[in-house]
Amino acid sequence: MIKIPRSFLGIFLSVVLVLILFKSVNAQSLNQSDTTLPDNQEIINNSDVTGPDTQELPNNTDNAIEIDRDVFDKSFESAPVEQAVEQFEELQAVEIGERFGTSFYGDIASTKEIADTLRNLCQQTGQNAALLYVTSLQDKLDLILILPSGAPQSSASNSKCLNSASDNLEPIRKDIPEAKHNLVQKTAQDFRLKITNFRNERNNYLKSSQQLYQWIVAPFEASLQANKINTVIFSMDSGLRSLPIAALHDGKQFIIEKYSVALIPSFSLTDTRFAPIAQSEVLAVGVSESTEEQVPLPFAGVEISTLTNKIWQGQSRSLLNTASTIENLKSISSKQRFGIIHLATHGQFNAGELSKSYIQLWNEKIRLNQLRGLSQELKWSADPKVEMLVLSACTTALGNDEAELGFAGLAVQAGVKTALGSLWYVSDEGSLALMTKFYDELKAKSLRSLALREAQLAMLKGEVRIEDGKLRLGENNLVPLPAEINAPDNLSLSHPYYWSAFTVVGNWN
Repeated sequence: MIKIPRSFLGIFLSVVLVLILFKSVNAQSLNQSDTTLPDNQEIINNSDVTGPDTQELPNNTDNAIEIDRDVFDKSFESAPVEQAVEQFEELQAVEIGERFGTSFYGDIASTKEIADTLRNLCQQTGQNAALLYVTSLQDKLDLILILPSGAPQSSASNSKCLNSASDNLEPIRKDIPEAKHNLVQKTAQDFRLKITNFRNERNNYLKSSQQLYQWIVAPFEASLQANKINTVIFSMDSGLRSLPIAALHDGKQFIIEKYSVALIPSFSLTDTRFAPIAQSEVLAVGVSESTEEQVPLPFAGVEISTLTNKIWQGQSRSLLNTASTIENLKSISSKQRFGIIHLATHGQFNAGELSKSYIQLWNEKIRLNQLRGLSQELKWSADPKVEMLVLSACTTALGNDEAELGFAGLAVQAGVKTALGSLWYVSDEGSLALMTKFYDELKAKSLRSLALREAQLAMLKGEVRIEDGKLRLGENNLVPLPAEINAPDNLSLSHPYYWSAFTVVGNWN
């Protein structure tokens, strides 16, 4: 097991935060921060368990944390790269903690520890990942790329993981002065708007997609290629967390034609331990009929049936429609451990109170403010931890920071390693196609971001489509669609509207 130290609310953000800590903090073990700021205190966790330690905050405005973003930007811009990474990591922890009413405690990993972890994970998986921090300052984009550290040449080494450039790679930092904050946000909004309203002009999203690629990814293209990177992990600033990263375009091809991609809230909020997920048991929960005034999802029944009876046969259980209740979820979870929780039902990440965001079950909604409590009751975060929570029909209030935080922090709030969800409601048949191909690839490859990439590429290339009333997953792989669900006879799913909304959040392996 890889130990990744964690730390939040302590080292640098104290210069930009106004903190009113709740009084029960003195029940914790306190250590004086090793910075020169005398009033700053840090709670250290010495556990070997990977993942952030949390403490619930009472729902009380006295515990509010105010972030002076102007001060943060100035501090971040002038900080050396190591300190800048720590500041960004703490900012993410504070913002997500505030959104979910949770405090995180432990140590932040250094850039060297991040690089070493990336190297070690590559040796286990063959996925050579780099981590890209994207910070949107008022007058520029500030980008920091952390590459995996060099590995010694040996017969036991995975050749994909040997960096050709150097054995001792330092983080690479680049400023993009033309990418002013307001311009970046406007471009991101234009990208999201046009890719989700594509029917009149199918390719009108390309200008903003290519501009964002040039700002964010292109500055590191040579380094990514020189170091044989095949996976790029993004940790995004506010306003950019709901970008459909998979649809970024370099002018010739989409980013997924070159790399697997994933989103993390921060490295220190991510449980990076690798486990072969194809060995996991699956609990598939779905609502295909109309309930509580929700639009029916007729393809969800096919999705659940195909997953449990064909792809994950012998390693799965299902709860469909009237059986998909919290009571049944609790009952079945008390008798069996599941590594994957698949929810083929409506989910909403909205602005405002957490209770406005929810996951729909048959007879009630799981509100986002209830999710952590449910996770604790069902022991999702207890070893063996739930590897992945999948929401195949969710939607996010795009461009809204509170909604983005709900989506980006879903894995943390749910106490699972990975969340897979969609940024917008794709379409019932589009979700069925993506999810079915994803699980088909996941069973074969056992790597999350790679399986998603393969599914997205198959849709982009037209290999996955609806043809003659059947879902075609490959040359000889067809899924019959029941006549009663009124599936289109033929439907191309190649436009990124259908596949780029789906995003791996958290552990990418």
